[in-house]
Parts: sequence; structure tokens; C-alpha cells
Amino acid sequence: MNHTFDCCAPASRAPATVTCPRCGKVGRAVRHRTIAALAIPSVATALPVHDRYRYCPTPECPVVYYDDAGTVVERTGVRVPVSAKDPGPDVPLCYCFGHTRRAIAEEIATRGSSTVSTAIAREIKAGRCACEVKNPSGRCCLADVRSYEKEAMQERIGTRPSDRGDSSVRKQGAERAGLAPAGRPRQRGRKR
Repeated sequence: MNHTFDCCAPASRAPATVTCPRCGKVGRAVRHRTIAALAIPSVATALPVHDRYRYCPTPECPVVYYDDAGTVVERTGVRVPVSAKDPGPDVPLCYCFGHTRRAIAEEIATRGSSTVSTAIAREIKAGRCACEVKNPSGRCCLADVRSYEKEAMQERIGTRPSDRGDSSVRKQGAERAGLAPAGRPRQRGRKR
């Protein structure tokens, strides 16, 4: 499949200074095409067609998309769970190929490492990703997956993100995906 879309390229012409109307932070530019593909039908059909939308990745903010004209799409208006806003273990980090926090954490717990980012990179190189229409951020997930793999590995070896002062949705997701809060994988079937 030949894609003209570069999943790692900038998404739109949204003004860089437009802040989210709920949390006040500047989100990342995202194309209308992304929102139209992921919004529930009643929301998608009501959206103005332009590329000045932004994606709000702030975990505690209910807004997923907004624009400079006051248009807002909240989590309830999106058909898929948004990994930046939902720390659940079964929420995809990679929407194109279905890789979840749980799957990554389990692979790390059983194998000692994760092959997910390598598999995704291979699929991207083969032109089989569709980040722009599958990932709520409208961007390639590879950086997020690699970051989660690193955090999950640190949890496994006992260097918790909280030891570095981080408090993130990813850390919560790692704990829910089977990594103990103490930073060690849960021992299944072993006596303590």
C-alpha cells in the first residue's frame, strides 16, 4: 500500500497559540480528517471542515479536539478510548495494530523486553500504518509506545517513574497492566 501521508509529519495549519478552552494548554495540530474518522457520527457531520483543529493530550481534560472558533469535541464524542486520557491497560497505544499497555507489560514481564516498537517500525516502513485516521492524536504512536516500553521496563527493574518525580497516565497504565506499584512484575504462581 502506497501512502502519501507521513505519519510523523506536522498535522495542520492550526495557530500555535490557540489554547484548549477547558485546560488552557496549547494542543497539537490535527487534521479535520482525523476527527471526522474518529468522532461519533452526529459529531463528525456537525464539524466545520478546516485544518485548524488541535488535539488536547492533557490527561485530566475532557476535551479531545478544539479549534480557534470555539468548536470542542470531548471524550464522549469520540468512538475510541484516547490513550492520553485513559490509563486503562486495554486502551491501545498503537491504534493501527492494536498494541495495548497490557500486551506490552505482559511481554516485558515474560520476555524481559518488548518487541512492539520494532514491529510497529517495520509496519510503518512497509506503509501499513493509518495513524492519521486511527490514532486520536492523528500522529504516529511510535514515540508514545517507545516511552511506555521504557517506563514499563523501569517498573520491572525497580526504577519507577515516580522515583524521577513523574506522575503520568502511562505510569498508572503500567500498574493496571500487571506491573506492581512497587515496580516489580507481579509474581503469578510463586510463593512469596
